[in-house]
Amino acid sequence: MSFYKTKLMSSIIKGEFIISIQIDPPRKKELDEFNKMIDDLMAAGVGVVDINSSRSLSHDSIQLAVALAQKGLKAMPHITTRDSSINGLANQIFAAYSWGNVDDFLLIAGDPYEASQAMIPSHGVFQTDSADAIRALNKHLRKDKKLKLNISFAAAVNQNDPDLASEGKRLKEKEAAGTDFFMSQPVFSEEQASGLFDFYHSYSKKPLIVGIWPMVNQRTSDTIRDGRIVGVEIPDKVYEEANLHCGTETDLQNWGLEEAYKLIEFIRLSGEVQGVYIVAPPRNPLLLLGLLEKIIEK
Repeated sequence: MSFYKTKLMSSIIKGEFIISIQIDPPRKKELDEFNKMIDDLMAAGVGVVDINSSRSLSHDSIQLAVALAQKGLKAMPHITTRDSSINGLANQIFAAYSWGNVDDFLLIAGDPYEASQAMIPSHGVFQTDSADAIRALNKHLRKDKKLKLNISFAAAVNQNDPDLASEGKRLKEKEAAGTDFFMSQPVFSEEQASGLFDFYHSYSKKPLIVGIWPMVNQRTSDTIRDGRIVGVEIPDKVYEEANLHCGTETDLQNWGLEEAYKLIEFIRLSGEVQGVYIVAPPRNPLLLLGLLEKIIEK
């Protein structure tokens, strides 16, 4: 078996349309509520989750991926050069693969810590960027004759970068470093999705998983609109339409989930990419259950 045929890559190679749920690691010591949420998502047919690497005190994404893999999920942790040296990342990946059946990893630089979120005055490690991290890990974990780990590396692509030529160059650098597939910033409209397809396919033939962020919370849409989430842009038309449905929380949730469903179907039917990841509402991921029932049954 070639090293890149991990659980997730094997599904992509088979032509399956990937549906991953992006979750935040829990911040609480008591895990009963989190475990029930995971059980409910699995009962709804969720087979893939990708796990954010938090800047706040919370459960480590790699260790959490090990726990979720033991429950039967394809769990992909987001790991950052912000939090560990390259040697540290290599050790963590090696352990997660060897002991926890985790074989897919998203490598990102990660946003710097904010003063209110750092336990000590530190902006992070940032020994190198994500491309150099993938290059080093590819060399020492996958190509080393003593290891040859059967793992895959994903990398991020920011289709909202003001300098798309520079982002395209970065995309090629990450691919040359050993990236197996890419994950985009979220899109909120068919126009944004089509623009992403055009940009991405002009630089790469690697599989692409597209981000979908259901607009179910007014504060979240305002945060994105104000530019407080780096790399994420919500179109004026989508933001204005969301405001028309924010009379009650339920109205906005129903509208946001229906719009997400239509956008996922547009992406699926386009045949342009290999799947989507859906950003779960951090305070109530189970809001996605109705949406998942509609899309997974297909």
